Amino acid sequence: MSTNTEHVEDETDSSVLETWSKWYHVPVLGAVILFMIWVRTQAYGEFITEDGTPALAGVDSWYHWRTIQWTTENFPNTMPFDVWTGFPTGRYVGQFGTLFDQLIVTVAMIVGLGDPSPETLYTVSLLAVPVMAGLIAIPVFYIGRRLGGTLGGITSIVLLALIPGQFLSRSTVGQLDHHIGEVLFMAIAILAPVSYTHL
Repeated sequence: MSTNTEHVEDETDSSVLETWSKWYHVPVLGAVILFMIWVRTQAYGEFITEDGTPALAGVDSWYHWRTIQWTTENFPNTMPFDVWTGFPTGRYVGQFGTLFDQLIVTVAMIVGLGDPSPETLYTVSLLAVPVMAGLIAIPVFYIGRRLGGTLGGITSIVLLALIPGQFLSRSTVGQLDHHIGEVLFMAIAILAPVSYTHL
């Protein structure tokens, strides 16, 4: 009877180890994403003013904030024409990141249950860029895993999390600009054919 018990315990141990070896990358990926978001939100308090007015970094951040406010008031439409761009005649604004703005507004609508307050809209807008930067780790992991196995994927996201330069500086809180959205969707676009050829 003790032999049967030992046999069951051995199977349990081996199944736990097999499960861990198949899925250990998931908690590592989650930890890297959280680390990336944490690093990028360290200056959050600098963008919260006492009177509640927005405080953003960069000129383009103000443009996006204006289009986010307009899109919220006219959801799901985005601002088609901006009188402040191309002064004094204005300009059609399809060339700017309207999808980026609409994604932020959609999340704010969900969080605000269909009618987000200005504070909710601003908070979601501040956190959107760091969260998008963290989400870039997902397609980068799978691209790295396809090219170098699970260890290659983990190495890719660790390097992504630790890399300095423009990727870090343009993905911190307060940088309400579409550049990080471009990187996220570009990584997804690269992942699609890599995954397709793997099937």
